[in-house]
Amino acid sequence: MQLRPHHILDIVSGCGQGKTFQPHAYGHSLHLVAQRLLFDLDMEIRLALGADAVCEGCKHLDPDGRCRDVLAQLHPSPSKQAYNDVLDCRLLDLLEIEPDSVMTVRQFLEKVNEKVPGIESICTHPKENREERLEGLVKGLIRLGIRKHP
Repeated sequence: MQLRPHHILDIVSGCGQGKTFQPHAYGHSLHLVAQRLLFDLDMEIRLALGADAVCEGCKHLDPDGRCRDVLAQLHPSPSKQAYNDVLDCRLLDLLEIEPDSVMTVRQFLEKVNEKVPGIESICTHPKENREERLEGLVKGLIRLGIRKHP
């Protein structure tokens, strides 16, 4: 399965915050990917820059695989494509992983765990609380057995 690094972190943080993943009005596949990812940490993934399995079915995905949505909560509103490309490059750099690397979800999350705390400063979305993001990420990693209880 091809996944953007930040989508994995969104899923793990959501899991830690007790989120239930439901179909979204945009039509994307986050709820389906989350279900697979959270229940099969040994699934192989390709860490991608660009459209991934989460983007499948999204009404904002162009036929060429580019996102035409914007981050409306910011002014001026940047494109999600550009914002997420930079975000994922920063995450991969921090984790010392090359784009298009193949590994298991578990291997990726073990690398993430080594950067917690700290990684939340990169993966916190605009208008999101950094401490809440960190708490969700830590709780998600614990819940998945990647991180020990404090």
